Amino acid sequence: MIRLNNVKKVYPTRFGDRMVLDGISFELSKGERLGILGRNGAGKSTMVRLISGAERPTSGTVERHMSVSWPLAFGGAFQAFLTGRDNVRFISRIYGQDFERNLEFVEQFSELGQYLEEPVRTYSSGMRARLAFAVSMIIEFDCFLIDEISAVGDARFHDRCNFELFEKRSDRAMVIISHDPGHIRDHCSRWAILNNGRFTEFDDFDVAYGAYKEIMGVADRSLVAADSSFLDSVRNRSHLLEYSYRKAGIDDRFRALVDEAEFARSRAEWTRAHDDWKAAERSYAAALAIYPFERSYWLVLGHAIKEQGNLIGAEICYRTAVAFGQPAQDVAVHLEFVIEQQGLDPRDYPLRRFSRASLPEQVPGKPDIELLSYIFWGTALVADDECFRFLREKSSIDHVAQAMVLDDRYLSQYARAIGAADEEVAQVSVESDHSDQRLDYILAIFFTGLNGPARESLCPKLGRPSDILREILERDLLHDWVLTKSAITSAGYESTRQ
Repeated sequence: MIRLNNVKKVYPTRFGDRMVLDGISFELSKGERLGILGRNGAGKSTMVRLISGAERPTSGTVERHMSVSWPLAFGGAFQAFLTGRDNVRFISRIYGQDFERNLEFVEQFSELGQYLEEPVRTYSSGMRARLAFAVSMIIEFDCFLIDEISAVGDARFHDRCNFELFEKRSDRAMVIISHDPGHIRDHCSRWAILNNGRFTEFDDFDVAYGAYKEIMGVADRSLVAADSSFLDSVRNRSHLLEYSYRKAGIDDRFRALVDEAEFARSRAEWTRAHDDWKAAERSYAAALAIYPFERSYWLVLGHAIKEQGNLIGAEICYRTAVAFGQPAQDVAVHLEFVIEQQGLDPRDYPLRRFSRASLPEQVPGKPDIELLSYIFWGTALVADDECFRFLREKSSIDHVAQAMVLDDRYLSQYARAIGAADEEVAQVSVESDHSDQRLDYILAIFFTGLNGPARESLCPKLGRPSDILREILERDLLHDWVLTKSAITSAGYESTRQ
């Protein structure tokens, strides 16, 4: 049996303590399967880590009277500098298992082939997940913790995982977290909702799902007013990221492109063929052209680019993923690898993490740089070598904008903004891979920092970057962008008024 008794978990933040779990109590017996529903950030993964023993509660107790797995598809327990083979040896020794037998199973199940002889730090997230799942299956735990295992791999891999877990180990206890309600419905015998730190159990899935939809429905009404105006529906970056996540999840075009990319990546991990990695890159990039804030796909796009030898492109993707909220521990080992491969010391180029700071203080990602380039330089096409220098050297969006204003290219854009350049020059086209929808999303990063009335008056005029810059200068919309404002003032570009 597993028993949680009045478990609380508090994380200190720069804004004060954050209560993630507030007095959680429940019991789970052998053979029971508990499915947990909850929005992003509700604390589901935190609770799984507490059950596994990877973290300790702030108060309360977690009792384990049966063996418990680590969260499946979680690769944090691996020694990154060891090979996959040596990690299997290490874990086998810890649990007193037969190494040769375990290695044979892992080789057959993970299908990593010769990658098992490579350091785990070089693996993509999908490869790490395959290894983690295969290793989890060599240890016969009484309870399995399943945290979004369906988020990685292709359909064939999912089928094999489901067979190993739900058929061969049908007598085991399980705690399952998934954004797919159907997955939880089909595989669980009990259900619960985690919301605002509180844990509510249900014996009937339809009742649980109805309550969950009501919670999400309330959130939807507060986030989106009839979905009629995207820019009016987002208030800050955290809000924008959540909105984008939900929209992407129901967009058939986006899902189709992601499925194509996942299939190509799965094939590439087996064949190691350059063309397969290139196909994965194209599909991931096309998906991100629609929803550029989908952080997890920046991570896997980085893997696909890295496998083709483009270390700078991979670094851009890794830094963007973390800037948009991807956990740094998922990315750090990959970023360190590509920096070392460039002959540099990773300690000189630290990974900057997403925060809930104001917009000018946010860590920049590639779309931010494209947006600011569009506004201050007149083009959204930024070369990789320039983009990655911004991401390495500038700690905030305000720092990036300041550097662009101090660049000679800003003078030409300023001239366009005040009408000194002819209309043909002022009209800047956006290339096909920077679609109008993508530009709307990119622009939203900038304009969510504005107050409502200013945003409403500006939105109808979105189009030419010179028009956007003119409005920004005339309305003094950068008043809280301290560095950028100072650069504009010192250069004599404070206003476009004649």
